[in-house]
Amino acid sequence: MYTMLLYLRPFVVALPLFFATGCDSGGGNGGTESNTAPTATFSVSSNTPTTGTEVQFDATGSSDAEGGIASYEWSIGETTKTGAQVRHTFPETVENKYGENARYEVTLTVTDANGATDDASESVRVAPINATVTWKQVWGDEFEGQGLPNSEKWYYETGGDGWGNQEQQYYTENDPENARLENGNLVIEAHKESYQGNAYTSARLNSEASWKYGRFEIRAKLPGGRGTWPALWMLADEDTYGDQYWPDNGEMDIMEHVGYDAGVIHGTIHTEAFNHIDDTDKGGSVTVPDATSSFHEYAMEWTPSEIRVFVDGERYFTFRNREQYGWEEWPFDQKFHLLMNIAVGGTWGGAEGIDDSAFPERMVIDYVRVYKPE
Repeated sequence: MYTMLLYLRPFVVALPLFFATGCDSGGGNGGTESNTAPTATFSVSSNTPTTGTEVQFDATGSSDAEGGIASYEWSIGETTKTGAQVRHTFPETVENKYGENARYEVTLTVTDANGATDDASESVRVAPINATVTWKQVWGDEFEGQGLPNSEKWYYETGGDGWGNQEQQYYTENDPENARLENGNLVIEAHKESYQGNAYTSARLNSEASWKYGRFEIRAKLPGGRGTWPALWMLADEDTYGDQYWPDNGEMDIMEHVGYDAGVIHGTIHTEAFNHIDDTDKGGSVTVPDATSSFHEYAMEWTPSEIRVFVDGERYFTFRNREQYGWEEWPFDQKFHLLMNIAVGGTWGGAEGIDDSAFPERMVIDYVRVYKPE
């Protein structure tokens, strides 16, 4: 719904790539006027080395100073070494609990015979020995019983002001016609009825709990009908970044579906830099032909390094945190909560009109489960 430690770049082992900088000399006052700053470059012997495996770094420095390069100094993570060729074994790090590659900054400093220096820096991505994550459930709702949703786990957002997307529903509160427990499921149901100046009613539920990182699974059967716009998604708890809550503080869409494009499932992120208003949002889609007639598991894994979106265990979209990103691109370092709703109409859901004969339309949710790595 609308409303990284550092990385190793790929290396070709047979023909290693070299890193160089054109930075200014740090100590050239000991040379002659004709002496220019030296140039530092280096290569790495392995493409994404594994934790515990020895890696070789080869320096190539050049200088027009008489005597050439006098010293090579390395900073590898928190380790320092000297020499034109050094070997290093990377340790395991806590970041590997997400099954992701650890990241280390590597800097080579060369000093020539005149005392002038140059640096070359890169990041090295190191694969954990065992990249498998064991997820442990920390929260969930199986929707047992009858009546209204559990008020200790869910609260309603209400209103009918268009929700920033020209939507046409009014979200009600504590109305079993729009949200109820039924046969071990949560039913969110949109109706064609006049209410508070709106032509439709529906429900929008938010989780009372919130999380920073984790795996989020929702098993659901989606509504069809032209004009429906169901979503399973996440928003930030706080207005931490920028000068407006959305999109500055981010949005993660685990699942969106519009009724006129039946069976096409979307996973998307929105931020200040990447959002649908500027047509820069990042996302992916996958076709699930029976999404409106059968249950499917919609899931997202959110880690410090990336957001991964799945349907039935198949990953179809990944958004990676980059070294150069600030909050404008990656505000996903704060707590977020879950939302579940059916919108009616709107700039996307109503792009091809609304079929009133399709209502009522329901989204049936079997369970919601939240996991953290053990």
